[in-house]
Amino acid sequence: MTGPHHTDSTAQRVDAKRRLHHVDAARALFLLLGIPFHVGMIAVFNRSPAVPGFKQAGLIVFSLSFIHAFRMFAFFMLSGYFAAMVREKRGARAWLGDRLTRIGIPLVGSLFTLGVLQHYFHQELLGETPGGIHGLPLAFDHLWFLCVLLGFVVTFYALPIERLPGANSAVGRRIGHALCLDGAHWPLFLALLALWSLGQGAFEDALPRHRAFEIDLFWQYLMHAPAFAIGVLAWRVRVGERLFDLGGRRLPLLAAALLPAYLLLNQLSRPLFGLSRRLSAPENFVGNLIELPTALVLSLLALRVLARVAHRPSRAVAFLVDGAMAIYLFHMTFVIATVAWLPHLPLIPEVQWLAGSALVLAASIGAFLLVRNNGVLALVYCGKVLTPRRSAAPAAA
Repeated sequence: MTGPHHTDSTAQRVDAKRRLHHVDAARALFLLLGIPFHVGMIAVFNRSPAVPGFKQAGLIVFSLSFIHAFRMFAFFMLSGYFAAMVREKRGARAWLGDRLTRIGIPLVGSLFTLGVLQHYFHQELLGETPGGIHGLPLAFDHLWFLCVLLGFVVTFYALPIERLPGANSAVGRRIGHALCLDGAHWPLFLALLALWSLGQGAFEDALPRHRAFEIDLFWQYLMHAPAFAIGVLAWRVRVGERLFDLGGRRLPLLAAALLPAYLLLNQLSRPLFGLSRRLSAPENFVGNLIELPTALVLSLLALRVLARVAHRPSRAVAFLVDGAMAIYLFHMTFVIATVAWLPHLPLIPEVQWLAGSALVLAASIGAFLLVRNNGVLALVYCGKVLTPRRSAAPAAA
């Protein structure tokens, strides 16, 4: 058993009324983990030559592999959960209009401002020859997640969610137990996730290496669709409070079984084990099979940890939730500039990586502070006009 059972009525009341403060923290954290991830990845794969020592630094390589294993899965899972919550409370049309504004405007605004700047930085600072988008001098980089999120919004709007099983139905209860890795059907749930993972991995393997960005977006959509769907179902069957703080031993045991296999089959971390980056056919099969189950388990484990350390309202968390979109949009420009300068720091690679990540975070927060007080810029880079909070939350817990 993975935790105490809740009656359906209790679960429904708690999910509808109780604010999960650690989930607020997770919403910001899973985006902002992109900063150390992108500093490391750009330093290794985009800079020419790569920043010396990064590929051989165990702390950097294992951290990048671990972050990559679950970060975007967790982000899209929470996106699905809050999408279902807000749609149910506001109505589908009002929710759709809000999402198109808060996602679409930052996507277009960032692409034609930051995208142009990043394209130039890739060329001048990293020594790359970026292809742009169909020949246009636009760097897509991290903006793909907004396109995929818009795809999920449109798909979800078209779905009759009201026909999905609810918390009070027998099917809904079985779904809730399976999502929480409990009951008789959780192995089937993980098996279905593994089959989807295998299919999307095989689809990626069949794609040409150099392909149009639309094909990459479609693959990302397929890759992360299960995460968004899990979030939607978690709200629909009212298991969010339990799922996002999943107790018991089953979750860490699954993580202990899946994470080592994931690291041994991850092309970034394999050389540290003395293995070739190139996977054999059986290794590639297993790697594709476990990718999404590993992402789910690590996402839930990360949320479980956050439930212990971020369970109270916090001004710092509120600030980062407000600024996460803008900070994330701005960060890639600062990452490229910082990575170009990193080798000049007379420090070991691990400290270079941490110092560079801290510098990017500080610069990105500074950029957010500059735009949030301007109505037009706040709309372009935050997706909304920010207003001061009327009640101050207590200091960070």
